[in-house]
Amino acid sequence: MRIVHTSDWHAGRLWKRVPRLEELGRALGSMVDQIERERVDLVLMSGDVFDSGAPHPDAERLVFELLKRIGRTCPVIVIAGNHDDPRRLAAWGTFAELGQIRCVARPRRIEHGGLIAIDSRDGRETALIAPIPFAPMRWFVDAEGLGDETKAISSYAAGVANLAAHLSTGFRGDAVNVLMAHTHVEGAKLARSERAVHLGDQWAVTPEQLPSAASYVALGHIHKPQSLRHAVEYAGSPLQLDFGEEGEDKSFVLIDAKPGAPAQVLRVPYEGGTPLKTFEGGWEELAAQAEALTAAGHLRVYLKLEEMEADVVKRVKDLVPNAVAVQVRLPEVAELARERPQRDASPIELYKAYCERRHQTAPEPAVLEAFAELWRAVEDGAAAAGDEA
Repeated sequence: MRIVHTSDWHAGRLWKRVPRLEELGRALGSMVDQIERERVDLVLMSGDVFDSGAPHPDAERLVFELLKRIGRTCPVIVIAGNHDDPRRLAAWGTFAELGQIRCVARPRRIEHGGLIAIDSRDGRETALIAPIPFAPMRWFVDAEGLGDETKAISSYAAGVANLAAHLSTGFRGDAVNVLMAHTHVEGAKLARSERAVHLGDQWAVTPEQLPSAASYVALGHIHKPQSLRHAVEYAGSPLQLDFGEEGEDKSFVLIDAKPGAPAQVLRVPYEGGTPLKTFEGGWEELAAQAEALTAAGHLRVYLKLEEMEADVVKRVKDLVPNAVAVQVRLPEVAELARERPQRDASPIELYKAYCERRHQTAPEPAVLEAFAELWRAVEDGAAAAGDEA
């Protein structure tokens, strides 16, 4: 069977005020083109379809259009990730089955439909899919159905491992056996942008706990594409989702698998995503490289200055409109010993002291005057509100 593994789409993500839905559509569209050309038998989407549990309708529209298009070629199995609302996934999944889309929102035992059988397009082979979506610990307790013995389950990892072992008892020697899971497996390398949420040791399944009978293990949750061992793969995200992923090559997995034989795995790059790039230097370097930087993708600028200047962000974006983050880097100067303002100091005096401590210089008179006007406006508004009360 020919299988495609994709994951962590995070559709609807608004990043630094930049909507990235159009990029995602291009990247996933290149994958769907490959699915159609290669006459793929099955697509596995291992979680985090959306970036939030209540995605924008535009994000839902993109995802549904892509899944509908894939469903015309082959079946799709989608599992819930930690960013997805499992109730929402289950709700639209009931209708999506009409388009060959199977959505698994919560862990299930074999007797409750925990194994999904998919035949190849020529009917000669069968894949048995064991899906394990991301879920709270109590859901794994329910899935285990162990009664009082659930007290022995002391970690999330144990719940995942126990369910994986249970589901693998339904694998067959004459089938292509596949485990899907949205979880953290020990030894996986995180993208530098990923927060260590649900990624601690107590959440991590060990590679040894993955069923050896699986022809392929399709993992989601970690954005960095990687192989943990042969045929145990994190597909990774289609886009570089933050600057910690700058320079990462994003890809989906194309798998050729036969019963009783090791799966053959090929990484296929996504096309159409916008890369992320960081610039560090002064005004002269920024101006000299502006044309190339403007064409480089989403840009982060570390601007080196001798002292703080006005309208820095606007001036940077006038040179490089694609700058999505601008940070000023000043020379490191030892903080001068200064007397702290008195407790009864006015807001203007406090602001002036802050500027002197933070920037090693007093604010311009015009800036102080603007601050004073704003403060008077705030006081006048508060007084008016009090009179009305």
